[in-house]
Amino acid sequence: MRILVISHLFPNACDPIAGIFVLEQVKALRKRGVEVTVLSPIPWAPRLLAFMPRIRKYHCIPRNSDVAGVPVHYVPALAFPAGRLFFLYGFFFYLACWRLARKHLTDTGIDMIHAHTIMPDGFAAVLLGRQLKVPVVCTVHGSDINDYPFASRLTMGATLWALKRVDHLVAVSDKLRAKVRELAGDIATSVAHNGADSNHFKNIPHDDARARLKLPLDKRLVLFVGYLVKAKGLEFLLEAFSLLQSRDTILYLVGDGYLRDTLADTAYRLGIGNRCFFSGKRPHEEIPLWLSAADCLVLSSIDEGLPTILTEAMLCRAPIVATDTGGIPEIVHHGKTGLLVPSKDARKLAAAIDQIVSDRAATEAIRNRAAVFARDVLTWEFNAQKMVALYRSLLERRTANFGASIGEAI
Repeated sequence: MRILVISHLFPNACDPIAGIFVLEQVKALRKRGVEVTVLSPIPWAPRLLAFMPRIRKYHCIPRNSDVAGVPVHYVPALAFPAGRLFFLYGFFFYLACWRLARKHLTDTGIDMIHAHTIMPDGFAAVLLGRQLKVPVVCTVHGSDINDYPFASRLTMGATLWALKRVDHLVAVSDKLRAKVRELAGDIATSVAHNGADSNHFKNIPHDDARARLKLPLDKRLVLFVGYLVKAKGLEFLLEAFSLLQSRDTILYLVGDGYLRDTLADTAYRLGIGNRCFFSGKRPHEEIPLWLSAADCLVLSSIDEGLPTILTEAMLCRAPIVATDTGGIPEIVHHGKTGLLVPSKDARKLAAAIDQIVSDRAATEAIRNRAAVFARDVLTWEFNAQKMVALYRSLLERRTANFGASIGEAI
């Protein structure tokens, strides 16, 4: 089976952790015998602007690469600053990918296209699928359904056009699938939760993990991992941290984003600047150390699809406190695999963190249940198994329909 993946969310030389979840799924598919090639659109800009750092970084990405054994073609596609004319990006992606997709079909064959995000990638995939006469699957991840379509009527129109024309849509949570059906009606959808690599994400002895990261052994450590953006509700995490009963607790925020300076200022205003540390982006290979070193992983999100860090934390036995938004409650079951609190409620968030770090017996039971649950149904191996079954079903259905049409013609 030969799958062409189209995703602008894919690790590259400029951002080796961008869209890591797409790479992890691709690797799991390859282990199940699926041949995968990736087309990853990147912003195009004229070389005369290469003196600008934000432009020059894209010129440093090689056009053809091998990422963890996966052949990847980085395809420059027209884009505008601040996402202007975003409703046209799907068409721009199609124009950028068309030549390579057709060549790939001629040289090795394509059984199916799998796009990630409905806009712009899914829109482009629908156009390519129609011309190449192959079925199209698209996975929606959250913001492409919850946020982007509402930016303008034209973006909403482009999103609905693509949603109603993919052969099958995969949502990363039941909540997201329900949102898709609110927007586009009763289209063919299924749910495949994001996973984690159980070989990579596993518990490391607490003191060993802290020693390797040069973290203090005598403090309780609250951890956030992710982008420092508005949707993560980090102002509520900082406020909650300032309300904790325990003062021998430190907070580490692993990741980067446009809110970093604002959040640092907020931490000092709340009087927690000396206990709040911004560690920036860390290599993906290092995240199991952080999770194993933590006494609590906190996700204070206002809006989410289904963040992979939750599954990764479960496998590393890091107890979780998270908000009950998006698909989070589908895997963080309150009192069983973690603690859930309402979003934007710093006091309840603080109380849950205090409970996790102080009630060791209850927390140990949560760790155990979460680890078993994650190993059973939240690995990329399990996700790939579902995806392969879906691919085969779609291909069999297309073959049957083709045979029926031939029979009618005869």
